[in-house]
Amino acid sequence: MRKIRNLLSLLNFKISHIFREGNVCANWLANKGAQLADYEEIDILNLDTSFRGMISVDKAALPHIRHG
Repeated sequence: MRKIRNLLSLLNFKISHIFREGNVCANWLANKGAQLADYEEIDILNLDTSFRGMISVDKAALPHIRHG
């Protein structure tokens, strides 16, 4: 930890927290990866319907509405 802190002191950076709702695409991919037992490529031509919707909302710069 000391070495890491020393290296970080040499850099100009900012650490911030983003809630899951702030980046639903990254959250979906992280959850998908956590469930995999093996390597899997994501085929952009055959995306999961819900993930495709998240990408569309993200591209349109619309906010994610949390429900449930």
